[in-house]
Amino acid sequence: MSELYRKSNKIFRDNITWLITSDIRIKDGHNKGGLYGWKNLSDSSFPFVYSEITGYAITAFVWLYSEMGDPIALRAAKEASEWIRNNMNRYLVVARLTNDFTDSTLSELLYSFDNGMIMIGLINMYRQTGQRQFLRLAEKIMDALIRHFFDGEKLIARLDNSYRPLTSDYEGNIVKWSTISGAYHCKLSIGLLELAKATHNELYKDVSNSLCEYAIKLQKSNGQFITNPGSNISYLHPHLYACEGLIYSGLKQSNDLHYGAGINGIRWAIEKLLSKNTPALCRDTQSTSVEQSDCTAQLLRLLILCRSTLRNYLKPSVLENIAERLLSRLFDFYIPAGEGKGAMRYQFALETACSWCTMFTMQALRLWSVRKSIRSAWIDYFI
Repeated sequence: MSELYRKSNKIFRDNITWLITSDIRIKDGHNKGGLYGWKNLSDSSFPFVYSEITGYAITAFVWLYSEMGDPIALRAAKEASEWIRNNMNRYLVVARLTNDFTDSTLSELLYSFDNGMIMIGLINMYRQTGQRQFLRLAEKIMDALIRHFFDGEKLIARLDNSYRPLTSDYEGNIVKWSTISGAYHCKLSIGLLELAKATHNELYKDVSNSLCEYAIKLQKSNGQFITNPGSNISYLHPHLYACEGLIYSGLKQSNDLHYGAGINGIRWAIEKLLSKNTPALCRDTQSTSVEQSDCTAQLLRLLILCRSTLRNYLKPSVLENIAERLLSRLFDFYIPAGEGKGAMRYQFALETACSWCTMFTMQALRLWSVRKSIRSAWIDYFI
């Protein structure tokens, strides 16, 4: 076994251990099953329980169970699903519950994307277990999203607890992508199309198609998705969310327009990687941007799953070299010892062990290790 395989498999195993056994996952008390977004390593503290990440965790644990057959992973998925159920208000969950569980601005906001990732997790629980309670809950969440957030074309990004839309937030003079309607919302297609299939309700497919078509309106001819209107800056994390949703929709519906837009988005991301003097993807397109593990893992997953199409644009050896470059750089984000042992850092300068970065990396490492045996253009339980 090569050194790359050996190290990839070790980190993959350590990622699993950290996600399941560490205190990033709440194992008792009234928040049992929920996950924190990250752990601050400097003082061993957690900022908040994160509903979006708990939604990802359901999918991640279901995927681990399907991949490894570990019953502990399935139990963790069920506990995360129960946390969702316990924290719903009219079938929606606020973005973040503060660590001391007191009222705050963060604990009063409803995000469409966060609840969409929860819906995907629950539909995946149904697909794995066949238990209709998870299907019913996923359907009720999506119905609430359509009722409160969908304007007939796109999803409103966030509402207050009275269901009133909120204006955009800014970082400096740049609008924050997560506070506006965007191309990234079409990642919900991963759940919407499964929900349509399970319920025979064409409305979910129509909403999925609308979100994908809105995403394409935000894509430039070079493949770049506009994530922050009013600037030339794009953030790679939501850019790749858009690619994921469009490629999934394209594959599942044989929709060449959706699939082609997603592939063009990947090609643009590859060009950004190759044009920068960094081994991994950076947070955004600004010259001062820093490398980030979540989008690096996202691109690696997509390179592996879409490699047959990407070979029309790049030689197989070039694609393999890019994948190995991303893989090797992900190793550097790995925390080998201490409080966060087994987790992935979000950025090198931050003393944090990041839950979603660990989930994305875990799946990317596994895909890379088994890539030669993968025959499908997509996988079940994509995180």
